[in-house]
Amino acid sequence: MTAIFLDLYGVLADGKLMDRRYNERMSEILWRRYGGGLEGWQKLQWESYAWYQSEGAKLDAQPGDAREGDAWVEAVRRMNAEQVRWMFDRADLEMPPNPAEFAEQLEAETVCGIDALFADAKPTLVALKERGYRLFLSTNANRSNAESALIGGGIRHLFDGLAMLETARAKKDRPYYWRRAFDLAAAAPEDSVVVDDQARFLRPVADLGATCVQLLRPGRGGEPTGPWPVIESLAALRDVVG
Repeated sequence: MTAIFLDLYGVLADGKLMDRRYNERMSEILWRRYGGGLEGWQKLQWESYAWYQSEGAKLDAQPGDAREGDAWVEAVRRMNAEQVRWMFDRADLEMPPNPAEFAEQLEAETVCGIDALFADAKPTLVALKERGYRLFLSTNANRSNAESALIGGGIRHLFDGLAMLETARAKKDRPYYWRRAFDLAAAAPEDSVVVDDQARFLRPVADLGATCVQLLRPGRGGEPTGPWPVIESLAALRDVVG
């Protein structure tokens, strides 16, 4: 049975929609818990998100071998904890005893309540399962974001496994990530299909022998930059894989 690996944001879910609803919902949760003004929490949340994106870019700029293994997982968890510290310092609140665990729990609560899926995601996944394909998530996100996004979209039950921060333990541009993903799926690269919107995440897995498909949704940027098929909707994947 062929294993199909599907990216989260860009392939299954709308990242821009998730970002907006994520910040709105998390602000509301923090407001209910800690009081103050909702607008103040919204402003603080957006500012902390900008800080987080900046720090994430610094991590991504590290040498390749620094973005794999236990060191990578811990670096991301520290960044998550520091975002909590950044917010709570500015809100003049006492820091939670375990900021990294707090960040994960808060994120899971936030994302589980959001459906940011593209309209073609669920029907395509159902059709692929009916044809006998095994489905796996392939994402750079951690569990509290990745699995929660599938739960929020009502599609977690369609996946046979999740390649993410805690399981693949690397960035998706690393062969390390994909070797762990194939081990997770008990699948050989040549028996696998990988769907992503970013060519930089397809190149290393194509080199390992997997079949790659680039999904470029109209109006969302990106250009075909590899030798693989390019589709404009996830529904078109059914015709590619047969």
